Amino acid sequence: MADMLLTGRWVVLSPTDVLEHHAVVLSNGRVLEVGPTDALRARYHGVPEYGDDNCAVLPGLINAHHHCYGVELANQNFQDDFLEPWMFCGPSMVGLSPYVSSAHAGLRLIRTGVTSVVDMCSAGVSLNEGVARLEEKAQAYRDVGLRAAIAPGERWQNRMVHGAGEEKGFLESLPQDLRDALRTCETQRKRLPEQDYLSLMQALVPSGDGMQQFWFGPTGPQWTPEPVLEQIARDAERLDTRIQTHALESFYEGLESQRIHGKRLMRRFSDMGLLNERLSMAHVVWAGLDDMVDIAASGAQVSHNPGSNLRLRSGVSPAAEMHAHGVSLALGMDGTTLGGDEDMFAEMRLARALNTPPHATAVQLASRDVFSMATIGGARLMGRPHELGQLKPGFCADAVVVDLSRAMAPWCAPEVDPIDLIVGRAKADDIRHVVVQGEVVLDSGQAVKVDAPNLIDRLQREIEANPPDPSSRELAQDLRPYLLAWYARWEHPSLNGSQSISGLPVPEPVLRYGNSSI
Repeated sequence: MADMLLTGRWVVLSPTDVLEHHAVVLSNGRVLEVGPTDALRARYHGVPEYGDDNCAVLPGLINAHHHCYGVELANQNFQDDFLEPWMFCGPSMVGLSPYVSSAHAGLRLIRTGVTSVVDMCSAGVSLNEGVARLEEKAQAYRDVGLRAAIAPGERWQNRMVHGAGEEKGFLESLPQDLRDALRTCETQRKRLPEQDYLSLMQALVPSGDGMQQFWFGPTGPQWTPEPVLEQIARDAERLDTRIQTHALESFYEGLESQRIHGKRLMRRFSDMGLLNERLSMAHVVWAGLDDMVDIAASGAQVSHNPGSNLRLRSGVSPAAEMHAHGVSLALGMDGTTLGGDEDMFAEMRLARALNTPPHATAVQLASRDVFSMATIGGARLMGRPHELGQLKPGFCADAVVVDLSRAMAPWCAPEVDPIDLIVGRAKADDIRHVVVQGEVVLDSGQAVKVDAPNLIDRLQREIEANPPDPSSRELAQDLRPYLLAWYARWEHPSLNGSQSISGLPVPEPVLRYGNSSI
């Protein structure tokens, strides 16, 4: 027996398979059948129908990398900046419970057509607290009706500046009062020990299911000791789970591995047993050609986060070049989309625009490429290409019904390419219905499973009861000029005579489009 019928002028089964005047039949959480609308209406008479001839039916979109900041960063008086000084503001973010921050993030995501998310988050400060915290996050996503892979992590080393052995020199570069304030801040911050983190994942991973899963989420290679990364690679294989980490995000992270270790980061990942199909990496802005070849050969995936990369001054990722070299790409919003509106369609447009360079010989991304990143690429990143990211029979019943009336007004060419139209014109506000696992979670633009006004009230009450402490933001502002001066030495060896460990001068910063060698 069918549960519902999704109808539209177009049904997008996959980025390369679009049918006109068709419908999708959903049953028991799966796609049962696809066929001409009139024929399926007659066969499944009386079954609830969602959509009409003004709509397009899409596979559920997948946000391949995210953080739940609770409230948009601009609303928290956080200014966009280089990643390195910006991260010191973290402790001043609004103090929300894991449930409320995750539920609010999930609510915003389903409103933009996202049906699956990878959430990188804090692991907590103790084993018991970590288990409770992460189970609370999973419950929030379950209550909203969103699939989630929850990937906790921690920064265990090099927390002040990148690179082993660099912190002592950086501290010595600070005035005494600022040095003392930074030391006090770091001393007061409790962190989950590495062994407890591994035990935490051992406890949580087996409890995952088709809706909520737990992955390893080491925050980044510069913050995680190599023996821990090696153990994570072994444990992920043993527990049959996945790994997500940040990699080559900022320009200075791009310099760190060669400067400190004398080896490209992807080569180090390979030597540690980490670079394989279980690994996904967020950002990868500063990948070179050798890195792209290594990633493609390994089967690892990359989450492209164009809005975040611009807001945190990380640069323009060579996503088109990675795609051309066979790297599996997904799309992530990172909790920092360009306008702070968590609009997955806007993020697709931005990815396309940034990857159509201003010279005719460059490779580029087309509408189908970025739509594929938001669907099939995300499914591969989640290790579920056989059941997510498409609307073919047997796949999970995760779907989005988009009203294209506004996008097609006042006139639209009858021969328009629907993927070009959707990527070029659709907005989160156009979404009518979202279905996850065969259950309607957004109906006529309204959340079904969660009481949105009550959730917002609870969020505001939590902030009023636990207002953010501005001291970390003030510390970050005081540290900023010293951090920029410190990293300027990485860019310009003449400032202190330093060179990379390989003996080669540290390269000057480049605009991504201006770097002909990538």
